[in-house]
Amino acid sequence: MRLGYLKGVALVAVTGLVFVAGPALTANATPNVPTKWKSGPTIPFGGGGATRFDGALYKPTKKVFFLGFRQADNTTSGEVWSYDVAAGTFADTGKAMPLAVSNYQIAALTDANGKLGFYIFGGRDNNGNIVTNVQIYYPATNTTATDSADPYPALSPSGCTPLPAMGVAAVGSKAYVLGGAAFTSSGCANDEQTDQVWRYNAKAAAGSRWKKMPSLMTARGYITPAVLGNKIYAIGGDLNEAGSLVAVDNVESLTVGSGSWNAETSLPEPCDESQAFAFSSGPLANTITLAGCGQWPAANADVNQYDTVAKTWSLSGSLVEARRNQAGVTLGKKMFILGGYASDGFTALASTEIGKSAVFGAPATRHATSAASRNATTN
Repeated sequence: MRLGYLKGVALVAVTGLVFVAGPALTANATPNVPTKWKSGPTIPFGGGGATRFDGALYKPTKKVFFLGFRQADNTTSGEVWSYDVAAGTFADTGKAMPLAVSNYQIAALTDANGKLGFYIFGGRDNNGNIVTNVQIYYPATNTTATDSADPYPALSPSGCTPLPAMGVAAVGSKAYVLGGAAFTSSGCANDEQTDQVWRYNAKAAAGSRWKKMPSLMTARGYITPAVLGNKIYAIGGDLNEAGSLVAVDNVESLTVGSGSWNAETSLPEPCDESQAFAFSSGPLANTITLAGCGQWPAANADVNQYDTVAKTWSLSGSLVEARRNQAGVTLGKKMFILGGYASDGFTALASTEIGKSAVFGAPATRHATSAASRNATTN
């Protein structure tokens, strides 16, 4: 089922703002597992905020690494920063990625030599170009590399390189890049999306690391991925319609090794450009928590949760602050989200939040999506 956020609702332009009718503020049924969120440490990089980026935990040092970011002034930095989980402090590693990009999701993969790297695929450079570079950061040595033999191969229907953004999932030593959007503003012939899924095998020989996989049921970009066991979930995303992003409620899954994607229960509201956390044990076992609901150009603070056994969605809580395009990383039983765009659509946030399971209480209440500027960047 496709439920489009900008479809079938009234759009009223006032002084450059678009007011979009959001869901009614009604109580939600008892959540599968409630979650609670609190503010975390402030991001010191990005000139007042950071967005369209991701983080990954290196367990031996208990540090999270961020491989560049979109800054508050809309420029892109390739600086690699770290966050020390134990100390609660950020630090500049002194290293930068070979090409500064935003709009990426990190896949932690081990290569044929047993070397762990944090891989990013494509992205958007500082000039607004959608690139095909495959870049790697090695946390053990604070070094970087580019896989020049295996650039990202996906194409949109008109033959343009799509932007997968956060649509990357890792299973074992393989990364799966899900769909993507293409933009005339970046030089493509059409505003469109792809259903292509490509798998990158870090252990394969140079020049042979990519393999085309079963296509998505619904072509779209800005998919939020989650992995539980050997199953990949593609949650929500956007359709690019004439340069505007339309959030959708589609959810589908692929069991690794199978030949096709399967429909899952649709989201209770369209969501895009978020972060999802899947747990196989503990209080949140067999659930996927979608931390925030982007609805370009805006966002709301709803935390929707999927019971992967019962195949039901519920509202498990709400973020402290509505956001989209945030970074996200699992820290044991906790969920850590950082930065992103505020609900106005263009302010980069320096705030962070930490979420965890909570005791059952009063049912959560859904949030209406606030007004946001139509001048917000699509990519």
